[in-house]
Amino acid sequence: MFWFASVAFSGATLAAQPNVAASLNDQGLAAAERGDYARAEPLYAESVQKWRALGSPYDAHTAATLVNLGQVLCNEGKWREGINALEEALALHRRSLGSKHSRTIYNLCQLGHAYALSGDLDRAEGALAEALATEKELYAGDVLLGHTLLAMSLLRRLQGRLDESLQFGEEGLNAALKAEGELNTAAGMAYENVAAIHRLAGRPERALPLFRKARFIYRQTIGSSSPVFFSLLIQEGLALLDEGELTLAEQDMSQAVDALAKMGPACEYRLATAESNLGLLRLRQRKFAEAERLLTHALSIEERLPSRPVFDMAATMEILAQLRKAQRRDAESAQLRSRAADLHTGR
Repeated sequence: MFWFASVAFSGATLAAQPNVAASLNDQGLAAAERGDYARAEPLYAESVQKWRALGSPYDAHTAATLVNLGQVLCNEGKWREGINALEEALALHRRSLGSKHSRTIYNLCQLGHAYALSGDLDRAEGALAEALATEKELYAGDVLLGHTLLAMSLLRRLQGRLDESLQFGEEGLNAALKAEGELNTAAGMAYENVAAIHRLAGRPERALPLFRKARFIYRQTIGSSSPVFFSLLIQEGLALLDEGELTLAEQDMSQAVDALAKMGPACEYRLATAESNLGLLRLRQRKFAEAERLLTHALSIEERLPSRPVFDMAATMEILAQLRKAQRRDAESAQLRSRAADLHTGR
């Protein structure tokens, strides 16, 4: 998941800048907060165009809106476009505000997060380590630190270093709670992250209360119709599946798939993840035809996305390999496992 608070402008700044560009950015913020990424993207893009036309005195404004645009693009699964926007924003932030300004560091954290989710783990490591060092020096009590610890936790999780991931995740949760309190989206994300680590480590009984905590927070902050909320239901469903609670897992996963399927292309990559995990449930239920439909559709989405979601594709292939094994199609199963391994190693 890629969802952090977007960058807004202060009232004092707004009074000194052209109203059209600022208004477009605000409209984009409102759409993004509703989870309407397809609407937010063109609003941010037009705002960026307006800021650019005003020249270098407005570089910091251009950069702030580019960060918002990059986040939305990543939320749509357009990783390469999102990373390009975040990289351009970072260059503008460094030039206009300096390398250690809070907005520059926030931008750096977002870029590291995007690198991690797109499979570029080495670049993610460099960006997040730089952000973390500056935050510990200058922003120890700021929510910025919680964001970067969360992103570092995700990176370690993707690297398979679960003990370190949990340590960063718990530090990030504590930082988010200290900076903003419990009833905010950053805290919900932090609870969800720690829950996911426990699930991957084989501790679903510890994961489920944390997923439920995140669910409660999301209902109060972003609402229960956000794509972020439905992505959480999928994660909670996997923990229920691990606990043997197949009926409850099916309720969560089916609700998420049905909702995401209605949200259009902007949520396709989330739909693919949801269908892949529901496909795993159907496999466990030995409903092979339904598992086949879900998994092949999920893989078709992942393969046609402009930036291939490496880890998600590998997970889908591994589940489909299990299905082929159960169907006694051993050669196809072995081929899928080999493809998944190649994705993990970057080949």
